[in-house]
Amino acid sequence: ELLEPMGTLSFEDAYDAFREVIQAGCDLADLIVIETMTDLYEVKAAVLAAKETCDLPVIVTMTFEENGRTFTGVSLEAMVLTLEGLGVDAMGINCSLGPVEIFPMAEKLRSLTDLPLVIKPNAGLPDPATGAYDITCDQFVEKMEDFLKLGIELIGGCCGTTPEYIEGLAEIAAKFGGTEDSAKPSEEKKTLQVCSGNTVVTVDHVTVIGERINPTGKKRLKQALLDEDFDYILSQAIEQIDAGAEILDVNVGVPSLDESAVLPDLVKKLQAITGTPLQIDSSDPAAIEAALRVYNGKAIVNSVNGEPDVMDDILPVVKKYGAAVIGLTLDGDGIPATAEGRFAIAERIAARAADYGIPEEDVIIDCLTLTASAQQKEVNETLRAVKMVRERLGLKTALGVSNISFGLPMRVIINRTFLAMAMECGL
Repeated sequence: ELLEPMGTLSFEDAYDAFREVIQAGCDLADLIVIETMTDLYEVKAAVLAAKETCDLPVIVTMTFEENGRTFTGVSLEAMVLTLEGLGVDAMGINCSLGPVEIFPMAEKLRSLTDLPLVIKPNAGLPDPATGAYDITCDQFVEKMEDFLKLGIELIGGCCGTTPEYIEGLAEIAAKFGGTEDSAKPSEEKKTLQVCSGNTVVTVDHVTVIGERINPTGKKRLKQALLDEDFDYILSQAIEQIDAGAEILDVNVGVPSLDESAVLPDLVKKLQAITGTPLQIDSSDPAAIEAALRVYNGKAIVNSVNGEPDVMDDILPVVKKYGAAVIGLTLDGDGIPATAEGRFAIAERIAARAADYGIPEEDVIIDCLTLTASAQQKEVNETLRAVKMVRERLGLKTALGVSNISFGLPMRVIINRTFLAMAMECGL
């Protein structure tokens, strides 16, 4: 049964079904294998059920078509980003295709992750008339040796293979034993990537985050949230995507609303109409966790700041769900007037994130854009802080660029000029 939005099975019901199976078998099993999956959302439900029910190792394999995507459109990159974040012990590919067709995907997968990889191809393709598969045992075993040379740690067979095939694999694996020539994952520094179930955004350029789904200062959106007028809210998402937004910020912070209920509900509705990755925006750790739990992919959390209690409430949630996080350069004393003060808070956030095991490429620092009409000196301090964070910490930075022109005429020109200055400083 397909999960929502493609089907009618809810994420929560899928989680409960997987948990029931895992509870029944975890005392007898050595490990949990979640295999032949096509839907990353279903995989997430299964992995969470496994992680929250027992301590056994978790292996996930998905099944891909020749175009490098699953039946529901999941790419290798989206699988890796999501499953690494959820903390699986190994991942890979099984079923659908033979070893010849899967090999290029395995090469790509090896370059994307240093987690142990599992490859279990079919014995080629079945003859429609006889049902017999078209790759013999000897051919299969010979081709699978290439996977061992690639550095694939776990090999096996799926449809069409027999005990003879597996015996042959065992023999070459025993002889191979690993070599110095085995391929290794790329050691190039990783960059920030976020994804939905089928769209990956690599932040190797100035990336636009649409922030109009935020009721602050927006009476119409606030009323839409109160009235549950989701058509209006979803139209705001589409308009931003059409205007070039690559990530959508989602905030439902209206005082009378239960964010823990409304935020995940809105995340589900957005996922039903767009594959654009989302940024979960709230100061409520419970709402953040509720939204991340039902999010299909790797999201950004907006945000933490330099307050120890805030970091210790939110960063563990970020780590659990494998999200990226924005750190605001402010603390209990407010926003420092100088770049040095903001940089010190950025260092503190980066160090605390590292303590929780969040990779540095997943930490984004917002050096905070202040309004030029009231705080002109601080504008230069923001730009200096961006440059310091980029050059000294090597972290990504974010800014609410249009804050610069609040209350001023000619806002487009002011915004554009400030954006160019910020880009020069490394935004």
